[in-house]
Amino acid sequence: MKSLLIAAIAHQINAAYCESLGDDSQPAWADAPDWQKQSAMVGVEMHLANPDATPEQSHESWLAQKTVEGWKYGKVKDADKKEHPCFMPYADLPQAQKSKDYLFRAVVHALKDVPDDSSIKEAVAQYQKQLGSVMARSGAAASQDPNVAAAVAVQYIGRREEWRDSIYDTGLYFVQNQTRYLPAEVARKLLQHQDQFAMGEPEPEVEIGLAKPKEPTNELTDDTLDLLKKAQESKKVEETTLNEVQDAIDSINRMDKAAIVNFAHEKYQQNLNKRSNLDALRQQATQLINQFGVV
Repeated sequence: MKSLLIAAIAHQINAAYCESLGDDSQPAWADAPDWQKQSAMVGVEMHLANPDATPEQSHESWLAQKTVEGWKYGKVKDADKKEHPCFMPYADLPQAQKSKDYLFRAVVHALKDVPDDSSIKEAVAQYQKQLGSVMARSGAAASQDPNVAAAVAVQYIGRREEWRDSIYDTGLYFVQNQTRYLPAEVARKLLQHQDQFAMGEPEPEVEIGLAKPKEPTNELTDDTLDLLKKAQESKKVEETTLNEVQDAIDSINRMDKAAIVNFAHEKYQQNLNKRSNLDALRQQATQLINQFGVV
């Protein structure tokens, strides 16, 4: 069971690393096909049995396994055709791919002393359940309205008395030990900060806006939905304003000198020098728009 837990964690770290490179094709462990899970477990067991194995040896072991299974090189990973872009000697791999072997080895060594007892089975089951609730739906939840998105429990475990989101523009805040039920995409972002947030107790029947947790986790009114809606509305207003500004600037860039002078006078009561060249007038008009907004 220890190998399974380590493989699951290594797989998810690899998926996060791939996502940082712009590759979001890696499924959550709970959704990964059996061949992919088995491949990860073989890699874990290789490192556990050979603690001095290098990342290069890890890749060569993987390559040998794939060869036996009938895989070959392909520009795009295709399980049906058994084609993989990393089916090549370690020396020929791009650095980004080599890094995966370093990360995999590091995870195995970091967790190699985890006790292999019955508690591992429970840990794996809980890990898979939680991972599935956050990751499996994260892509779909991004485009959903907050009042119909599936809820994921997220608890603030940071040391500050209060935490306010200044990163993701969600409008959320947490007090110590507070749990909020969030759309999967929002939960996924916060749970990346493991020193600040942890998965709360799952409430599979809770849907934001449709039901509230049966037992509130603190004395505060659960205002999660209102905060998310306000942040979403604020973001829409900001995007609309930016679009209006850009449209006005684009319009300025299509005007001639006389039109720009007239625009500045009518909209901002500013008298621009008609003798200035066209580029200078456009720059001055653009500064007016940026400073005072679209009027």
